[in-house]
Amino acid sequence: MAAQSLQFFAGSPSVAFLTKSSHHPKPSFPTTVRPFPVAFPGLSVRASAAEPIPPSPSAPRVLVSDNGTGAAAVSSPPPRLAGGGGEAAAIEVDAVTEAELKENGFRSTRRTKLVCTIGPATCGSEQLEALAVGGMNVARINMCHGTREWHRRVIERVRRLNEEKGYAVAVMMDTEGSEIHMGDLGGAASTKAEDGEIWTFSVRAFDSTLPERTIIVNYDGFAEDVKVGDELLVDGGMVRFEVIEKIGPDVKCLCTDPGLLLPRANLTFWRNGSLVRERNAMLPTISSKDWLDIDFGIAEGVDFIAISFVKSADVITHLKSYIAARSRDADISVIAKIESIDSLKNLEEIILASDGAMVARGDLGAQIPLEQVPSAQQKIVQVCRQLNRPVIVASQLLESMIEYPTPTRAEVADVSEAVRQRADALMLSGESAMGQYPEKALTVLRTVSVRIEKWWRDEKRHEAMELPPIGSSFADNISEEICISAAKMANNLGVDALFVYTTSGHMASLLSRCRPDCPIFAFTTTTSVRRRLNLQWGLIPFRLSFSDDMESNLNKTFSLLKARGMIKSGDLVIAVSDMLQSIQVMNLP
Repeated sequence: MAAQSLQFFAGSPSVAFLTKSSHHPKPSFPTTVRPFPVAFPGLSVRASAAEPIPPSPSAPRVLVSDNGTGAAAVSSPPPRLAGGGGEAAAIEVDAVTEAELKENGFRSTRRTKLVCTIGPATCGSEQLEALAVGGMNVARINMCHGTREWHRRVIERVRRLNEEKGYAVAVMMDTEGSEIHMGDLGGAASTKAEDGEIWTFSVRAFDSTLPERTIIVNYDGFAEDVKVGDELLVDGGMVRFEVIEKIGPDVKCLCTDPGLLLPRANLTFWRNGSLVRERNAMLPTISSKDWLDIDFGIAEGVDFIAISFVKSADVITHLKSYIAARSRDADISVIAKIESIDSLKNLEEIILASDGAMVARGDLGAQIPLEQVPSAQQKIVQVCRQLNRPVIVASQLLESMIEYPTPTRAEVADVSEAVRQRADALMLSGESAMGQYPEKALTVLRTVSVRIEKWWRDEKRHEAMELPPIGSSFADNISEEICISAAKMANNLGVDALFVYTTSGHMASLLSRCRPDCPIFAFTTTTSVRRRLNLQWGLIPFRLSFSDDMESNLNKTFSLLKARGMIKSGDLVIAVSDMLQSIQVMNLP
């Protein structure tokens, strides 16, 4: 079959261009042009001349997508971006991804993204670089631990790493939340609770060193609310105690399930087999400390803010308004942590209001029966994908690797299941923050992800998930249909890569939602959007100055990528754009 270049454009009228190029083993398209029928929702398509028609004052106006904001408009094609050389000719791509593409080709790239929690074990510049080399896409800082100054130094090191070494590691700040939790264990990194030991949980303030086997609780009403016989769960059940006595502000507890106690661990208490949640329901989602931490995150320009124990969509909406008011130039996405019964009850509205979600299985498992956690995880992942929100599967993925150099086989199976569910990202918590083998844990996530993704593609397991329309305008609907069609074409034609040119990242996220077999090269003009896209499944984000002229953009992109050895002549790609709403299929010259 002759190699071809096929282009679709949204507009009135729309045109399809067919041009001839060299032979290619994959399907292709030619100087002689014949009319042909094309069925494409929302578009009227006809055959036209072989050479694309350049924009002109008399050219058809373009239906401009609102990219999810809800306001679409018909306008003339946007002006070109300034610059013809220097920065305009440069392209920025993650150094590790570039090396992978050069060595192993398109299909070798990992689609599932990796989030690493940064702690004492990984806060140095060398350790952070080792994680970046190992595949870390997002660095998470947990405001439950450390001072703001400590976190500021970590953010600075990540930013410096990006600037000096060519990475695009994003920074996620995770708030503490106002739920009941333990104190800092007197400065100890951890401590072991043994079976049969008596521990004191107290709300009093100690001026001196904490007495032995004493834990501070952050909630003043704790001693009043618990009753003798209640079961106290630490960190979702990693350690269990039974309340045996109350003495003023102190609660004496018997350890019934031994385990490791970590600073700031979450506490829940159960009575007669049911979670006692009346007090938790009265606590605000965002505490006074959280608001100070959020101000810190805005000032430091973090890419994501994760909110703990979200109960309703109103919290997310309020926070977004606050961020916009505090910094109109801020490009910060809000991630809702799904870790409570209230979160599950209001799941869809919370996810719709947020920019992404995290399945915080540890705390979620403390509020619902353990056997319900797997189905809850799958539901959250599915809803996020349907609503086009990135989702992170977190908590205890490789918990044993905090102490041991290899994971259990059950942990590997758990990671595999999250990858098979097509979650956008997997997250390490204690494994990378204070574990003894953070780099090895990251390697396990990376290798398992790549292997399961390859198996999925080899077995042609294209799932039949229904992706409901989510656009709020006709232009958005066109963007969705273009991306769905482009992904199907990519799978059917076996193309090497999808190229997407996007200013806001919206079109790239729509392609990611479709989970195509091939990698998605996402070209954007801003560094912050590039980092933000690094959380989404299958996206390889580049920073590149481009214009509304797709032919010029493609020629420029091909030239730059070929010069760096990342693509070669004959590669088959599909290109889409959120500026001109077009699809183009072509063999690289």
